[in-house]
Amino acid sequence: MNKRLEAIQKRIKEDGLDGLLVGKGTDIRYLTGFTGEAGVAVLVLTEHESYFITDGRFTNQAEMETEGFEVSAYGRGSGYYQAAGERIAKLGLKKCGLRMDEIFYSDYMAMAAKCPGTEFVSAKPYLAELRRVKTSEELQIIRRACNISERSFYALLDHIKPGMTEIDVANELEYQFRSKGGSGFCFETIVASGPENGANCHATPSLRRLREGDLVTIDFGTGYQGYCSDITRTVAIGEPKNPELLHIYNTVKLAKRAGEAILRPGLPMNELHRAINEVVEAEGYQIPHGPGHSFGLDIHEDPFIAASNSYCLEPGVVHTLEPGIYVPGVGGVRIEDDYLITETGAERLTNITDELIVLY
Repeated sequence: MNKRLEAIQKRIKEDGLDGLLVGKGTDIRYLTGFTGEAGVAVLVLTEHESYFITDGRFTNQAEMETEGFEVSAYGRGSGYYQAAGERIAKLGLKKCGLRMDEIFYSDYMAMAAKCPGTEFVSAKPYLAELRRVKTSEELQIIRRACNISERSFYALLDHIKPGMTEIDVANELEYQFRSKGGSGFCFETIVASGPENGANCHATPSLRRLREGDLVTIDFGTGYQGYCSDITRTVAIGEPKNPELLHIYNTVKLAKRAGEAILRPGLPMNELHRAINEVVEAEGYQIPHGPGHSFGLDIHEDPFIAASNSYCLEPGVVHTLEPGIYVPGVGGVRIEDDYLITETGAERLTNITDELIVLY
């Protein structure tokens, strides 16, 4: 943890800042090791000092879990950001960086009122850049999360049958996560079936009952020691009734494999975006969402696969590939796997077959 903190403090100095405010829960966990809930702490960092501001419920936990931080709780009638402002004023910081998209306006105003002599500026995404490349310890945890998700999915297949609701499927999957050592959902599971809900790429599980001939898309992942996993599979309840669904499935599978075939260090995100989308568009379809993203402590992390993103992949980056096609009145298909970028290429971390699974 101290090396991470030192890296951020070095960037503060290099960019001419007197301090940096950190309020995002997963950034705080990454820098400090604090495992408390998000939204209950703020960090104030300078080149040589680090302050952990929380409330009275978490001071003991913060002192136990963090190292190198002065831990304090805000007083009665105050708040996290007001206390941060008071600390900034006491330190005499003239220029302090923060991520403007990670703080509410009311919190910013409350903080700024306590330190009128401080100029707040938009900071570079130091934490997002540092978190992009995973350590060996992080990778070990992510592998475990992926393994639990895989085993949970295979166990779920024994329970899926006509007459179950989409909510039933999601509930059974959460049970499997927890029974196999996961921490439950690391994001709300998507279960989308049939020609209506199946065409919604981020559908909410409903009371719709599964029917013979349905395709069912399940986007899922469990957490383990704070880290995420992210897998999607579309399965068939018996033989699909609409032959177009089989064509859509094969197209999505080939699009994912096209991306998989070129994954390597130095690959620009926009090239990966083009390779995946070309397969889908050649068949007359469109992918209405980004076809992949990184993940770690958060389910969606930088970098993202996008036509406008020229970032080049580095060894140690964990990334998803998740093309999908959705046609109202027909249904939808998404297939998603997780990959680790290595020195020479990529390693697939999730190994559920990407051929269509038909449940009889």
